[in-house]
Amino acid sequence: MKIVKPAPIYHEGGYRAIILLHSFTGTVRDVKNLAEHLKDEGYTISAPSLAGHGTGPDAMAKVGPQDWWQDVEEAYDDLKKNGHDEIAVAGVSLGGLLSLKAGEELEGIKGIVAMSVPMDKDNDGINKRMINYTRNFMKFVGHSDEEIEEKVKEIKEAPMEGLKDFKTMIDEVHGRLSEIDVPVAVKYGERDAESYRDSALQIFDELQIEEKHVKGYSDTSHLMTRSREEETLFEDITRFVDGLSWKR
Repeated sequence: MKIVKPAPIYHEGGYRAIILLHSFTGTVRDVKNLAEHLKDEGYTISAPSLAGHGTGPDAMAKVGPQDWWQDVEEAYDDLKKNGHDEIAVAGVSLGGLLSLKAGEELEGIKGIVAMSVPMDKDNDGINKRMINYTRNFMKFVGHSDEEIEEKVKEIKEAPMEGLKDFKTMIDEVHGRLSEIDVPVAVKYGERDAESYRDSALQIFDELQIEEKHVKGYSDTSHLMTRSREEETLFEDITRFVDGLSWKR
């Protein structure tokens, strides 16, 4: 089977723009439904396909946080070039982490929606996610069990190059939350691992802004944007972004 990297999503709509960011080992399909919803609400939408994602474990093993952040910056710069001076950011898992980083580092961010944000991840935990991704991806494209386990062995012996940098980025973003000065909505699934609830509550506590919100969704697990409660989540996100202090 020929594997093609998922194309980024871009919908040109109104002046107000939103960058949507997908999860670690996920693809833009994570945020496709949310993109359609916000497009229908009149927003311009940009959802970059993060480097290495969607084309298998070999591609993932060669990239890291610097590459993913470059993708975010490029999406931001492209929106600016297209006349969108005010931009909100929303993301799930890795995308939620990158959304917070955008609020810490980029000018003109109007608001942030951070969903299922990781915290206190160790290298073994991140590599386990890579191993699960490898098994699922290789099975999907038709590899034999023997081929899959051989690749898993390789990953255990030689983890992805950006593993330590990923952990460092998680710690650094959490350590700079007090620098964010725009509204933030923090979301987590109550059926997700408890660490993500802890992360959401800690983010909420450490933000030094007046307009901040945190909400758990009782019938939702990790990938919040593709869940049983996605309609409720999307409406909550719409209310949040509609209420930002846009100039137009």
